Amino acid sequence: MSIIVTAAREYVTRPADERYPSLQAMVDAAGEDKVLNLERAYNLKDLQVVNGVVNGAETIQLQSPRWEAAFTHWSFGQVCRMLGAPAGYLRQLPPELAADCLNLGIAQSAPGTSANVLVRRANRGEPVIRACTSETYRRLWDVDLYGHIDQSLFHGEGRLSLPLTWDGVPTGAYKGDRDSFLIGVSGGSIVTDPTLSSAQAAMMYRGILVRNSEVGACSVVIDCVLYRHICGNHVLWGAVIDKQFRRRHVGQHVLRDTVREIGQVARQWMNRGESADQAIIRGLIDHELATTREAVVDELRAIGATKEQAEAAYDACEQHEQVSPRSYWGVAQGLTRVSQGEYQDGRYGLDRLAMAVLQRGAKLVRV
Repeated sequence: MSIIVTAAREYVTRPADERYPSLQAMVDAAGEDKVLNLERAYNLKDLQVVNGVVNGAETIQLQSPRWEAAFTHWSFGQVCRMLGAPAGYLRQLPPELAADCLNLGIAQSAPGTSANVLVRRANRGEPVIRACTSETYRRLWDVDLYGHIDQSLFHGEGRLSLPLTWDGVPTGAYKGDRDSFLIGVSGGSIVTDPTLSSAQAAMMYRGILVRNSEVGACSVVIDCVLYRHICGNHVLWGAVIDKQFRRRHVGQHVLRDTVREIGQVARQWMNRGESADQAIIRGLIDHELATTREAVVDELRAIGATKEQAEAAYDACEQHEQVSPRSYWGVAQGLTRVSQGEYQDGRYGLDRLAMAVLQRGAKLVRV
């Protein structure tokens, strides 16, 4: 079966202070955090980089007519990119010299250049610059995004919930200083997988993956998925991307467009019968990657498989699956069957290839 490991990577890498026991807890924390944040657009020449001391260490800070605040690693990189300066090199210089270089960049910036600065006010410790973006950037606050998702998709009939870990603990809502991530899954069966016999019948479930950044680290992304199983480490098995929404933080209507998409997802999931979901899988079965074994192997090699892996995937599907080894669905199942005989690194590589095959096929059959 194909897999999606996006949520599994979050589960493995997020530190304890970025994990929340429920979506509501993350929404509450995001709301409290928003109150502590101030954002304002400045003419770049109203800003100056100065020497300072933070937590007993000499460093550089950004000064405006109203405040003086320390950089984060992320916001320092953003200021350097804005000025065309190499952040990695400047981090190695003495603070005084790094400040002089940045101030020279500010002085030489084009007339009328603006910087949208986001500062977290002092609650405990010094104020911190979370982001420094261009004047075209439009912030989508986590509290607004996930508050709408909570109300639209995590309440009522057919609602989603956070998946459980191996220990039975709900996890899947993550928020850090740079970005946030959410996985929500359905608790009921949605559609029978038509590639399995009635004796093997497995159900497909609905899920959603959401990512956002308040500081310009990524676009807002909403992936709607169908899957057979989810593990305690949040690997989604037998997964198909049903629909993807991606919106850059540019323009006046980022929140409006994203909320509209959330509403459409909620309406579609409440009103759409299993026939529409089954049609996606049926389409992946009916559409072929190529028409001969040699051509299928060639297509797989073009997206990163070795000749041996591609041939083994074709043969595995032909021997074990009830679908054509030339179909998108069959090729993906063959790849993930082969991956089970690999070591961990090779397994992830083949599983990613399987996901790439399904994503390509989904573009042809999306309903």
